[in-house]
Amino acid sequence: MADVQLNLTTEERDCLTTLLDMALKDARIEEHRTKTPSFREHVIHREELLQAVLKKLGSSK
Repeated sequence: MADVQLNLTTEERDCLTTLLDMALKDARIEEHRTKTPSFREHVIHREELLQAVLKKLGSSK
């Protein structure tokens, strides 16, 4: 998969980080409520992706 470079202003980066944090919190709640193993794996994978993007944006949350 090809890497993509994106130039953001500080305000845009902060907004994106906030949105990703919210999505990560929602995914964690969804993971705990999910009973289907295959869907749980999907949610966990989504959490890992969100955490990876946040890390690249410089957020340690």
